[in-house]
Amino acid sequence: MPGRLALRRLLARGPAARLASTQLQPRAQLQPQAHAQLQAQPHAFPAHPQCTHLPAWARRFSTHIPLRSSGTSSGTSSGTAPGTAPDAAPNASADTANVKDLLASLASSQLSIERLLANIEAQTDWPALEAERTSIQDALKDDTLWARDAKQAVEHTKRLSALTDTLDEYRGYTARWSEAVGMIALAREEMDAVLLDDVAADVEDLESRLQSYFVKSLMTDDADRLGCFIEIRAGSGGTESCDWVMMLTRMYERWASQQGYATKLVEEVRGEVAGYKSSVLHVSGAFAYGWSKHESGVHRFVRISPFDSNGKRHTSFVSVQVFPGPDSNGSSGGSAGDGTGTRDAEIPASDMKIEVMRSQGAGGQHVNKTESAVRIVHLPTGITVFCQNERSQTQNKAMAIEMLKSRLYQRELDSRAKAKADHHASLSDNAWGNQIRSYVLQPYQLIKDSRSGYQRGDVQAVLDGDVQGFMEAALLHFSAGQGGPK
Repeated sequence: MPGRLALRRLLARGPAARLASTQLQPRAQLQPQAHAQLQAQPHAFPAHPQCTHLPAWARRFSTHIPLRSSGTSSGTSSGTAPGTAPDAAPNASADTANVKDLLASLASSQLSIERLLANIEAQTDWPALEAERTSIQDALKDDTLWARDAKQAVEHTKRLSALTDTLDEYRGYTARWSEAVGMIALAREEMDAVLLDDVAADVEDLESRLQSYFVKSLMTDDADRLGCFIEIRAGSGGTESCDWVMMLTRMYERWASQQGYATKLVEEVRGEVAGYKSSVLHVSGAFAYGWSKHESGVHRFVRISPFDSNGKRHTSFVSVQVFPGPDSNGSSGGSAGDGTGTRDAEIPASDMKIEVMRSQGAGGQHVNKTESAVRIVHLPTGITVFCQNERSQTQNKAMAIEMLKSRLYQRELDSRAKAKADHHASLSDNAWGNQIRSYVLQPYQLIKDSRSGYQRGDVQAVLDGDVQGFMEAALLHFSAGQGGPK
């Protein structure tokens, strides 16, 4: 916070502001001796006695503030000794107590932030990243690089962008904390409660952001930086389960919007009465897969069903699967040739069975009138994808191929994690006893993750997209080696 802003706040809350709003004496009616001194040396006129509480660097700005109108030649309030303020002592005591309380509350936040910064610094070799960025910058200065190896130049450019973002984000947090420490020291020295209030708000926001940044630093897999596909399918529960699919789809859309990600519903199969039988949501943005990868599993939902005329409580289940998708540049990291995945590999036409059909839906121009929907079956693995939301068959086919690549890449990631060879065979049954998270609306309201133990009672806020806390808790849980993949 700049010094000028702190000065304005000091003056605004001090007697100087009150003096400016009262009836003031003309300068000619001041004490003769003081008036003569002001005429001889305008900048040497002493400060008002009530302004002596200001620090030395701010006191000079109050030297030309006129005295209160009082009816006495001395310019002081009647019945009060010169140079004293009746309310100064009680106000000073209250301000001191308030400052002490604020400093005590800041102490725990300060310790937490210092620990978070220490852990973040220990997890990453920041000098090595800086050296790598410098090396890449030097390589890109070669004018012949693009002519010699355009693919390598593209890789260098992407890596440089990622390194710059990482280093700038880390430096931004450290610089912000250094500034906050300086402001805390200044407020402590001046015993300024107003300034401490502002600093406390900044420190609280910084602590929250650093906690998320620390969890984000745990994402070390190459796929974590990618976008993702979130596939949601109804399980046992009938119509209630289909409605639960729609609610989860909306929840993840809201979450992605809050994180600044772009979303697109690439597949939806509507239920017979309400909701979706299944849906696939494409989330585009850096680290979308890293945040949401542990959402895969069975989600249990308990409420009094609006579809039951008897008003009975129903339990329904939905299966969620998250697959890595293309990043913001349209690429996806990893290739079949280097053994790091199959996301960028071209799928042979002989390995795909492509079927076209008319789209399902409400109808309209070009919908239900042409065979624009596309289903692709990967023959070696049996993986099936379906897309019908685009207007043309070509667009639906391109999106379906992207979804198929994501599935194959997830299969490769599972294989590297020593999971079962067939990803779909490893899915839990969509029923009781296999849920990773329970959403209970009746008879009480509680959402609890059975893996990390994280829980919240404000269920409506979570269903409106505030699911980031569950994702962070799951990342911490699996990173600590308490079960599941990294």
